[in-house]
Amino acid sequence: MNTKNFKCFQIVYEEKNLSAAAKKLFLTPQGLGKIIRNLEEECGATFFIRTKEGFVATESGRLFYKKIIDINKSLNDLMIEVEHLEKKEKRFKVGFASGTIRSIDIAKLEEFMEQHKEIERSWTECENSYVKNQILNGDISFGFTIGKPQEKNLKSVLIDSKEVVLYVYRGHKLWDRDSVDLQEIRNEKIISMNEKHHIYNDLIDACNLYDFIPNIVALVTEGESIYRLIKNRIGIGISPKFYPDTDEIRAIKINGGYTWDIYGVYREDTADKEIAEELINFF
Repeated sequence: MNTKNFKCFQIVYEEKNLSAAAKKLFLTPQGLGKIIRNLEEECGATFFIRTKEGFVATESGRLFYKKIIDINKSLNDLMIEVEHLEKKEKRFKVGFASGTIRSIDIAKLEEFMEQHKEIERSWTECENSYVKNQILNGDISFGFTIGKPQEKNLKSVLIDSKEVVLYVYRGHKLWDRDSVDLQEIRNEKIISMNEKHHIYNDLIDACNLYDFIPNIVALVTEGESIYRLIKNRIGIGISPKFYPDTDEIRAIKINGGYTWDIYGVYREDTADKEIAEELINFF
C-alpha cells in the first residue's frame, strides 16, 4: 500500500468532492478517483458512497480517516527525525558573502562538495559581516568573504581578486580615458552597491582619504542593476570588473590599485580544519 495515497484519501474525505480535492492535490478527478478505488480494493472495503451531493464517508471510511491521521503524523515525525540525523552528518557548512558566488568557480566547489558528503550543500549569500560572525560563532565551518578578516583566531587565504573599475557610458567626459584618479569623481553622479556590500564601505573610506564624500545617486543589491543604470545614463558606476566593454559602456582603471578580494576563511580551532584546508588547496 502506497502511504502517499493516504493524503489523497484525507483530502477527498475533508472536501467531500472529488473535483475540489483533485485541484488541491494537482491531480485530475479521474486520476484521484482511481487512487481511491485502489485503496478500497486493497482494504476490501467501501470508503465512500458516491452521490450527486458528493462523496459521503461510510463507517469504514470514517475509521480509515481516523487511523490515517495518526499514521500521517507519525510519518511526518519520522521524516523530520531522519532529516535531522542527516543534517548532523552533514556537519560542514559553507557561507557566502554577497557577490562571492558570482566570482568563485562554482563547478569546482560543486565537485569538491560531491567528493565530501559531510558538506551541507547550500548556496545562500548573506552580508559580509554576517558570514564572518557565523564563522566566529561556529555556526558555519567555512566562509567566502570580501576582504581579509582581522580577527586573530580566523585563518584566511586569498581565493580571487578583481580590479575595481569605473564604468562609464559613451559620451561621458571620461569615456576616452585609460585611467582616472579617484578624486576626479568628486562631482560625478555615482552608482554603487548598497551599504550591505563591502565595496560600498571601501568606496566611502577611499574618498574620505581625498577629503570628499561621493555623490551616490543610486544604491543597488547586484551588479546587473549598476550596468542598467549606467546604460540609461543615471550616473557612472564603481564595481569589480565583472563586465566586458561594449559600444555603450566601458571600464576605466582607477589609479591606486583598488581591488575586490575574496578570501576563504575558517577558524583555526575548528574540528573540521582538515576539510577547510583541503578546500583551500582544492581552489
